[in-house]
Amino acid sequence: MIWLAIWLGEPGGRVESGILRGRSALGAHAPLMLLANPAWLDGVNDWLKTPIVTLGDKALTFGFLARALLAIFLIVFAARLTRSWLVPRILRRTKVDIGVQHATARIASYIVWILGAMVALPLIGLPINSVVFAFSALGVGLGFGLQNIADNFVSGLILLFERPVKVGDRIQVGDLFGTIVEIRARSTVIETNENVSVLLPNSELISKNVVNLTHNGPMVRFRFAVGVSYKSDVDEVREALMSVAMTNKRVLKEPVPEVLFMGFGDSSLDFVLRVGVTESAHRPDILRSEINFAIWHELKRRGIEIPFPQRDLHLRSVQGEAAQALRGAGA
Repeated sequence: MIWLAIWLGEPGGRVESGILRGRSALGAHAPLMLLANPAWLDGVNDWLKTPIVTLGDKALTFGFLARALLAIFLIVFAARLTRSWLVPRILRRTKVDIGVQHATARIASYIVWILGAMVALPLIGLPINSVVFAFSALGVGLGFGLQNIADNFVSGLILLFERPVKVGDRIQVGDLFGTIVEIRARSTVIETNENVSVLLPNSELISKNVVNLTHNGPMVRFRFAVGVSYKSDVDEVREALMSVAMTNKRVLKEPVPEVLFMGFGDSSLDFVLRVGVTESAHRPDILRSEINFAIWHELKRRGIEIPFPQRDLHLRSVQGEAAQALRGAGA
């Protein structure tokens, strides 16, 4: 009944209830008689028409405010329900990538917002033409006062449609390294290895250099540099590093791990072990620690030396007291 009174509480409207025809059937039910009382309904109708603010020849009434708030609530509820229902009920049953699932759900909620606004505006008494004009004027204000917010929102749309990054990707932006867990209208939530959530403005993912480690798939290659003594057998070094890679359960057997002889350093023979992983792409520090421990133990077991930097110092001339001190130290 209140709902009927709200929607009929527009200028020129009047509550005409069919309940009056059935008053005799209500009997002694006092609450129902109260609802059927036309004086009570007329009072609600008059209250809904009461102006709050008058702007020119237009008056903002309680009825208009109630209809507007109810319309906003229904649109917000429908948009959130669409996003929360679409992913777990439909998209997760498909083989679609999780990033595509979240992007589709977010875009669907935006469509609900637009359609809901187009339906609700005429119902609450606002012509669409007037609203479009008002938003055009608001757009000028956005261009000056809210430029950053508008820039981040547009960047968020680009991220959803173009998908240079998506939910679940492992990215690096400057010194920030983490996994994307959500792309919002204004910012993107990135979770670091320390379980810290960072809110990064969407515009930075568009304007800055972004390293997407999982853009082409979940498999990522890692490199482990190792230097050994010049006395070492290079074939045995290669065998030792391959043994480390093949015995680690996180390392993929396909593509096959590789050991590269990179060159001759100042005090060591330089090798690189390259391995491919999937699950460890989001926790690289754990993999690096495991591989480095294994390399150390394997080289030590085989008697392969890992040298430290050494320098030969040649003295051309030394003063008297320093020369005596050096002779005494060498004696």
